[in-house]
Amino acid sequence: MERALIVITPVTHLDEFRTRASRPRSRRSRRLEHQESLRHGRAMHLLDIENLVGSTRPTTSEVEEVMMVYEALVPIGAMDHYVVAVNHTALVAVGIAFHGVRLLARSGPDGADSALVESAYEDRIDRRFERVVIGSGDGYFTELAGSLTATGLHVTVVSRRGSLSRHLAAVVPDVICLEPPAMHAA
Repeated sequence: MERALIVITPVTHLDEFRTRASRPRSRRSRRLEHQESLRHGRAMHLLDIENLVGSTRPTTSEVEEVMMVYEALVPIGAMDHYVVAVNHTALVAVGIAFHGVRLLARSGPDGADSALVESAYEDRIDRRFERVVIGSGDGYFTELAGSLTATGLHVTVVSRRGSLSRHLAAVVPDVICLEPPAMHAA
């Protein structure tokens, strides 16, 4: 005795499946789908750690304290990435405080800022992440923040109170005020 396999599928769904299955997907559409899946739920944290700490020579303990406050205020996902920039004199102290981040060193006026901005553009973070968190209040990041917002990314700025550029604040939808631990103790 033969057993008949009964599949109950509404005709509209079957027709829709046949239509979709018969359409060849272009390489470009597969690449775009892949990019969207890479972006979903991921954030890039661009940290000018000297600006967040409020010192050009932050100590390891100052960096760790500021990052504890940062992580309490900013949503962090399992697939998030960090790029941290400092001047060369702070490289060792900051490097000890961070594990598993991309650490950039550049000295001079706006050295850390320019390293972060160049990295963001070169790495095409607009294609790989859904959100970007800029850990700095420097106006140097205004153009980057505006450009990332224009591509559809959600951009948040984290800055110490009184250190936020009004131009930067004007181009982002979210600003989080970071109060260093010393302010909490007072």
